[in-house]
Amino acid sequence: MVTSPEQIVMKLKNSLPVQEQYKDSEEISKSRLDLGKLTTALQTTLEIQPLLNILGQHLSNVVNQSGYTYENQNTSNLIKVGHRSHHSCSYKLSIESSSLGELTFTRRKRFTETDLVSIESALSKLLYPLKNALLYQSAIRSALTDSLTGALNRSTLNTTFDQEIARVKRQKHNMSVLMLDIDFFKKVNDTFGHAAGDKALIAVTNCMKTTVREVDPIFRIGGEEFIIILGDTNQDGAELLAERIRCAVESLGIEHAIDAEPFNISVSIGLASYHHGDTAGDMMQRSDRALYTAKRQGRNRVISGD
Repeated sequence: MVTSPEQIVMKLKNSLPVQEQYKDSEEISKSRLDLGKLTTALQTTLEIQPLLNILGQHLSNVVNQSGYTYENQNTSNLIKVGHRSHHSCSYKLSIESSSLGELTFTRRKRFTETDLVSIESALSKLLYPLKNALLYQSAIRSALTDSLTGALNRSTLNTTFDQEIARVKRQKHNMSVLMLDIDFFKKVNDTFGHAAGDKALIAVTNCMKTTVREVDPIFRIGGEEFIIILGDTNQDGAELLAERIRCAVESLGIEHAIDAEPFNISVSIGLASYHHGDTAGDMMQRSDRALYTAKRQGRNRVISGD
């Protein structure tokens, strides 16, 4: 377990043979691992995977490895590089009482004591850059996501939409967009309170996240209005997915107070699929018109604007 550079050294001293226990771990590995170059290289990025790749590249000069896995449940990070093998060594990383996740190296042969000294010395240089990368990631997520629901916010919609349309034109794939609105949301707030309304928004967002693919971005663009961009999805596929979302939301029971009966909600969904020459604005307008048609026809339904 790695908690700080000092504790790494202590752990190494205790695990080495008696004749080696009084040597500093960095001195042991200096002839094999250039910690100065590693430290400098780790200062060149604030992205987590490139940071870990730099560590892996420097370690590969002295320690054979088939791959690594980095997992941080607090930040939902899961990075896998290479492939798993028979033997592994794992380190729970933390600094200044802050958990930085767990890093596991694997290979076919057992790691030797010398290998572990090199790995742990390298990890002592990773801790602060990794902490900074996690802070940077958190700041970026805060700027791009809705703080209540965790969906992407409106500021990211236009850029993402334009990028997806460019990809469709380049690769000649399908694409669809869903515009979704919670029915009678004002009544929910007026009847059960704004805290209950917040719970409804969170529940609907989570419902969408578990229904669509992980690669399909969800945006909250208004109080109770959302957009989902469906890459490589034609109209038939989008209609099926929209109907699954509608049914899943309808079956939700929103718990809002102790000893109070859960309440139910529904959503109306407007759909538009990509036509040759479409812009993001064209698709938004068609899905918006379809959404209002769904509202006029009684709500709790899916309407296609194509």
